Amino acid sequence: RDMTPSEITAMEKQANLYAIEESRRPMTESEVSRMLITAQINTLAVDDNTALRMKDFYPTFESIVGQKVKQGFKFTHGGKLWRTVQPEMTIQSHYPPSAGMESLYAEVCETHAGTLDDPIHYDGNMALENGKYYIQNSTIYLCNRDTVNPVYNPLSELVGIYVVEV
Repeated sequence: RDMTPSEITAMEKQANLYAIEESRRPMTESEVSRMLITAQINTLAVDDNTALRMKDFYPTFESIVGQKVKQGFKFTHGGKLWRTVQPEMTIQSHYPPSAGMESLYAEVCETHAGTLDDPIHYDGNMALENGKYYIQNSTIYLCNRDTVNPVYNPLSELVGIYVVEV
């Protein structure tokens, strides 16, 4: 059955009362700690692998919209960790990390040695280095020529140009 207008009014009143009580409730140590960590985490100098291990403590894209940030500022969006690329920029809601935003953001990825035992995961938008191994779609490739600039094609399309399938 549908709610009556008086039931809807009573429910809205209850929600407003809850919001007022919640705004006056003392914060827990855990809530305050979380706020402090999120506010200060970008001041830590950590490598990408460590940053990925503590990804859940970085601020979300939505929480930093409108803020001016420096190059290398890290945040989460879509379950991934990102860093800003520009020397200084204001985060705008209509420019979230996505295809076409490579000049603004770079995904923070796990660091790999580029050896046959530890190939670098390739998802496009990467410069390939001669002598390093890359993996894409469970296939390993050896780069035999530097690309210098980032390439976007799947590695399977670059066989004979920049890579050989291993």
